[in-house]
Amino acid sequence: MVCLVEFDTFSEEQRKEILQKIKTSPSLILLIGLMPLGILINIGGAFLGSIFLTVSGATLIFIQGMIVSTLILRRKRWKGILLLSVISLLGIFIYIPLFIH
Repeated sequence: MVCLVEFDTFSEEQRKEILQKIKTSPSLILLIGLMPLGILINIGGAFLGSIFLTVSGATLIFIQGMIVSTLILRRKRWKGILLLSVISLLGIFIYIPLFIH
């Protein structure tokens, strides 16, 4: 959500430049792909009843959140710190099923 709001603050030229940079960078494409892949693995784990798959999918989403929050930290420190703290708190809850099970 913070990323979308941040993207809206840029001018049209800067938006096109960012999109072009994403299209030409394999690492940024992989970063964007972590969330859909994590969601699919998480859903598969839920259907199969596998805690390992569910936590693995959630971990991919968590990793993407951590990377994005550190990228935002460079531009707007308070937004980056807020997102990093929220993602860290949610990351703690990801691993609770491993300790309970």
